[in-house]
Amino acid sequence: FLYMGAVGALAACSPAAITYPSDAQISAALETQFASDRHSAAARDLIRTLGGEKGKLRYQIHQVIYRQGSYEARYDAVLVMGQPGTQSLLGLYGSMIPEAERAKLPQASLEAYQGWLRQQAETLRKTSAQQAGALEATLELLGKCYRDQQAGAEVTVVQGLGALISPERSGLYAEKLALPDTTARCLPA
Repeated sequence: FLYMGAVGALAACSPAAITYPSDAQISAALETQFASDRHSAAARDLIRTLGGEKGKLRYQIHQVIYRQGSYEARYDAVLVMGQPGTQSLLGLYGSMIPEAERAKLPQASLEAYQGWLRQQAETLRKTSAQQAGALEATLELLGKCYRDQQAGAEVTVVQGLGALISPERSGLYAEKLALPDTTARCLPA
């Protein structure tokens, strides 16, 4: 009789008794968190610059782990491009150049902006090789990530993210988790 009670108790704890939220529900909670987090304002601006007005983040859910009433979601943030990548780079590089300097350039083109930024890296090399290297690496990385992308293309911008997903009255609440294997990709340094 004691054995049957133990088996019944273990069966109640089986994963089949747990109802997991769907990827769409987790994504909606993550979108709400991102939109309302005051610490994410600069990230929202960067996503708007890189993705365009019609660009948006999509969350690619990889794993959902039950954690005593809550769920831990492991996911990547993917930028869905709302404009061609060359237009994204033009906007980003233009924002990296002081307005007075930008006005002196012969034309507002990606090549002109990129040339000015490369010249800045050369100038920086004399005083701060580390900053010069970071600027050159950023230009190289962003060019590889965005230059050939068309509107509608998807670019993974951060891998290995995590969030604690908890039930609340109006649905699910997402709270970002700091994970050691989170890696920024295709974002300015």
